[in-house]
Amino acid sequence: MTACELLVEQYDTVRSIVDDLFLPGLSDDQMRYQPKEGLNSIAWYLWHTARWQDYANTLIKNDRSQVLDEKWLKRMNVSRHDVGTGMTHDECTTFNETVNITELRAYWIAVGDTVREVAKSVPVGELSEPVDRARLYQMLEDGSIANERAKWLPSFLEGKTKGWFLSMAVWHMAEHLLGGVVCVRRVSGIPVGL
Repeated sequence: MTACELLVEQYDTVRSIVDDLFLPGLSDDQMRYQPKEGLNSIAWYLWHTARWQDYANTLIKNDRSQVLDEKWLKRMNVSRHDVGTGMTHDECTTFNETVNITELRAYWIAVGDTVREVAKSVPVGELSEPVDRARLYQMLEDGSIANERAKWLPSFLEGKTKGWFLSMAVWHMAEHLLGGVVCVRRVSGIPVGL
């Protein structure tokens, strides 16, 4: 098993936990519900995680475009191009009120497919190469970073390798999405279907 095959296996393991145990049976209202200040909705966690994975794919493979385009924005009824880092409570509330949950789930699936494609296409020798600095800093201009509160991201991410960004698809999903979904379900009294 190659390192990339291992990453895909780990990615699919966490995805199946999220997709098969924690997202099924949730109504649109449950997906949108933001239980309290400082805790986002399940829809937001799903979107934020998908946005980071989508963006990271373009850093790992310079010739790739993001899945998110004007058609997806329209389908999801979302105007934001950013990855969601640094959004205010009001911005999250607006997102929760307007996002089309069915299309958000479809975007999540489409991004997952591209994560697998990218992981399978990266030569093992490239995993230790840092991502292109210019492409990374482009996030300040292309809408991937949409506010002052997240302008620290490029300097934090500078020097990170393609392997780091591939692994982020696993650990960010486990930490942010899975952790957020479990917390929101618990705080909201939504039982986990185990």
